[in-house]
Amino acid sequence: MSTLGSDLRYAVRMAFKTPVVTTVAALSLALGVAANASMFSILNAFLFEPLGYHDEEGLVLFRELREGDGIEFSPGVSVGNFRDFRDGSPSVEDGTIYTIELGNLTGLDTPEQLQVVVATPNLFEVLGIQPALGRGFREAEGAEGSGNVLVLQHDFWQSRFLGDPDVLGQVVSVDDIQYTVVGVMPPGFEMIPANIQAYRPTHFEEQVDQRGARGFIAIARLHPGGTPEQVERELAGVSARLATEFPESNRGWELRVIGAREFFPGPTDRKLIAILTAVTLFGLLIACANVANLLLGRAEVRQKEIAVRKALGAGRGRILRQLITESVVLGVAAGLLGAFLSVYVVRWLQTAMPAEMPSAFLPELDPEVLLATLAVSVLAGLAFGLVPALHASGGDLREALGEGARGGTAGRARTRMRNAFVVGEFAVALALLTGAGFLVQAFNQLSATEPGFEMDGLLTFQTAILENRYTDDAQVVLYQEELIRSLERVPGIENVAVMSSLPRSMGNPSNTYTIEGRPEVEAAERPTAGLQRVNTDYFATLEIPLVRGRLLQETDRLDAPLVAVVSEAWVAREFPDGGALGARIHVRGETREIVGVVADIMQARISLAGEDGEAIYLPVAQDPLMAPSYAVRAQGDPGSLATAVREAIWRVEPDQPVAQVRTMQAHVEQSL
Repeated sequence: MSTLGSDLRYAVRMAFKTPVVTTVAALSLALGVAANASMFSILNAFLFEPLGYHDEEGLVLFRELREGDGIEFSPGVSVGNFRDFRDGSPSVEDGTIYTIELGNLTGLDTPEQLQVVVATPNLFEVLGIQPALGRGFREAEGAEGSGNVLVLQHDFWQSRFLGDPDVLGQVVSVDDIQYTVVGVMPPGFEMIPANIQAYRPTHFEEQVDQRGARGFIAIARLHPGGTPEQVERELAGVSARLATEFPESNRGWELRVIGAREFFPGPTDRKLIAILTAVTLFGLLIACANVANLLLGRAEVRQKEIAVRKALGAGRGRILRQLITESVVLGVAAGLLGAFLSVYVVRWLQTAMPAEMPSAFLPELDPEVLLATLAVSVLAGLAFGLVPALHASGGDLREALGEGARGGTAGRARTRMRNAFVVGEFAVALALLTGAGFLVQAFNQLSATEPGFEMDGLLTFQTAILENRYTDDAQVVLYQEELIRSLERVPGIENVAVMSSLPRSMGNPSNTYTIEGRPEVEAAERPTAGLQRVNTDYFATLEIPLVRGRLLQETDRLDAPLVAVVSEAWVAREFPDGGALGARIHVRGETREIVGVVADIMQARISLAGEDGEAIYLPVAQDPLMAPSYAVRAQGDPGSLATAVREAIWRVEPDQPVAQVRTMQAHVEQSL
């Protein structure tokens, strides 16, 4: 122990004796360690941190997908199919199904749009989590109209109700329906996706017969010893029966059962994180090679010192231990500096994560990450210090004294080693830089593709119509048109666009379709295209040019013939020889005539192979939206119109919440 203390003290003295080498080496390593610590924090959060549910190893997801598709392309499950799956497997103890709906909280000081988890009453039992305040749901409360109750998310309770414990029993109005608050979830509990404000129960009785409506998330809890593979085998017969009984919606579809922690964040993200971790380790390897070269240079200067110690009787092992101790001390110092730098990197990463990301996936410098960082620092010290130490402590004593006497001219072996380090550094760095260049180029091609519409000057926002006040399609259309007129009266607004969802959003809507006069195909093999329900000014607001035919008109209303406009890419796929105008397509349960063709725009957030902008546009006056998105074209800075937009909407409907008010540029940046 006294020898170790002596080695440590000497290592510190040597570090201060060569401040330039020490500083350059420490900074090089610190950058590599900081990158690795940050990557370890992401790796730990995405792959190993628990989701926060009880016994989550027993939680699985049911996902339906087209035969041959990957699990990441699954839209979810339908309610009716979920019930058959849940009841058809002896390994399943219980299951819950849920979706997320927008709700309008009114009757308080300011209306607010909520994201509400609508789930079967046993949601909290399946997840193994109960409210910290109050209670969960009772089975009877899932019946329509019999149990208008809410459980609040803890953060929402704190921000909107100031953590008032008397919130239990309070009646709040959501979509003009009176709900009684019966519980508050514990702090730290989050659904997936996160950014949820409340929960309400339902049995989904109206959706049971809609076998093709696969927009629901289903989670099941297995009996002890049950596995996803076992459940899939047990339900193979159920899937076959459903395909026979409901061929229109179930033929060509299969069930996949996957562990909850395995599904979140998903196979693609797992592969990406593994690649990024490997890249950061290669970056640290470059830093180690760089420092090893620096230490080789310093070792040449110290040849005479080492030769004298040998001459005085110090064995090679003793000298090796001293030199490696110096390297480890340097590595630990760089590790501490790297950990300090990683604090700021991790904070930046946390702010860059989307609101829907549960806190379990947010990177943290927790003890596991810090221990991994310390281990990497020590291993790095050994890695970059071992070869210089072996070369410095080896060799002939007389030759070493001679080299020292001649001023430390490097021997041929040492020169070859230094050259090998330099060549290795350049080789790895060139490979990483080349890969990074291709990655940047590919990402730019995906994200910076010409969108096909003018993004500058657009302010976007979202509403959810108060459906209990506007109960039929005609009322919804009239209300929306009054909102548009109020917005158009705002100084600085030129046009107002209404649409199903903003271009370049995550998960933009799409729909299958058939073309009249062509042979029928199985439901699972029908083509899909992006589907937007838009108002007449949509194309003018986004500056999308007409190619041929006509645009949607004010006369395209509920009592008029059903029409559609399609994109050039859709026409190229379906009518390469012409003839699209006047053709009739069947979409969303109705047959429509194609009256116009418009230029392609980028609806998806990134441009993917096989997605060339095929889109179908329906007039919103013929197919009204209950949760529309808006884009207004401003004459000047669109961000300056945010307050005026809210006030214009509240002049028509004071209880109408307005959410996600931001420029189109900000929307795209957050989407990416």
